[in-house]
Amino acid sequence: MAPGTDNVSTRVVLIVDTDTGAMENAEALLDGHKVHRVRNVSDAQRKLVEEGIELAIIGPGFAHEAGVNEVSLLLDIQPQLPIVLVAEGLTTDVLRAAIRVGFKDVVDAPLNSSKVEGMLTHIEKMESIARGDVQTRVKIGKVVTIMSPKGGAGKTMTTVNVGLALAFMTEAPERVVIMDADLQFGDVCISLQVEPQHTIVDAARDIDKLDEQLLESLLATHTSGMRVLSSPLEPSLADEVSTQVVVKTLGMLKRMFDYVVIDTAPFLDEPVLSILERSDTVLLVVDMDLPAVKNAKLALDTLKLIKFPFEKIKLILNRVNSKARLDINELERSLGLEVQAAVSSDKLVPRAVNEGEPVVSLYPRSRVAKDLRAVAALVLDGDALDQPVEEKRGWFR
Repeated sequence: MAPGTDNVSTRVVLIVDTDTGAMENAEALLDGHKVHRVRNVSDAQRKLVEEGIELAIIGPGFAHEAGVNEVSLLLDIQPQLPIVLVAEGLTTDVLRAAIRVGFKDVVDAPLNSSKVEGMLTHIEKMESIARGDVQTRVKIGKVVTIMSPKGGAGKTMTTVNVGLALAFMTEAPERVVIMDADLQFGDVCISLQVEPQHTIVDAARDIDKLDEQLLESLLATHTSGMRVLSSPLEPSLADEVSTQVVVKTLGMLKRMFDYVVIDTAPFLDEPVLSILERSDTVLLVVDMDLPAVKNAKLALDTLKLIKFPFEKIKLILNRVNSKARLDINELERSLGLEVQAAVSSDKLVPRAVNEGEPVVSLYPRSRVAKDLRAVAALVLDGDALDQPVEEKRGWFR
């Protein structure tokens, strides 16, 4: 049996591919399940009728538009059959074709045990829903936006750590998604060591056809299981992502996930303002220096002019240490907000950034990791933090 599938029932799986080696690899990963291998769609149709197939894995030999359309004939025989396409060098055209005809998923070649486990777990989940064991999702997720009107204040660092902390604290990484809405210079994927195959630009190019199934296929997956929607890979592509694209994408992510954590650009343009308007909580990250405080005040003055509800904003101090010369009471009076949490200045943070892993997972016992979990706890629905949040007047010591 494939590693990690001990709790999954034995399944009847059909592998369709023209490459014998690829089929043998897939069959080896399905050890313990009943596997049928065929090289063409005609034989595959016959197996559907005769063998009670529960999952069809379509190999790279069919990962082109004509192949996808041919394989779709299987759905005429068994409309609810989960079909997964394995593709090398996946193109947007092939992805669109697969989603359009009704494939359940598209994964990158080569197959491995975790990808196979995901396919089999999906079948279990669908059967549970059919039996009534699992309620279909109706909850609208919580949108948590991280903003800072000054570059270099720790906005992206806060985003990836809060996102991953929420994933760990809720014990449901797959229910958390990070949306990188810094459309020109987004660094979320670098900070998480995620290599995206698709970005929000792909959503923009298919905005008229965009639905939750297509959007799901555009998301990258972090090693924790948390999902990521990447920003454009080149600054010039940001122009393709309109405010309409941002708003529609965000609306879909809210229906698909429990928490949508958004990193934003360090200025208040139309897309950022649209995101803020649709946010449940806004974490305003302010560095411990006068330019950061000045920029934060200007941003808050702008939000005040458009009557933005300030009760949504939680002020977060970053790089707090005993040498900071800023008076907290004075800072609060200037900004008109109370400080809700503080993140310690720690050399572990740049070390974690350079290693491409958030500090909450790389150094979970560190003071700064505990501080970041406290920030995540500010937006956590109905769950207590694993430690008491320290009194803010005790931050400097």
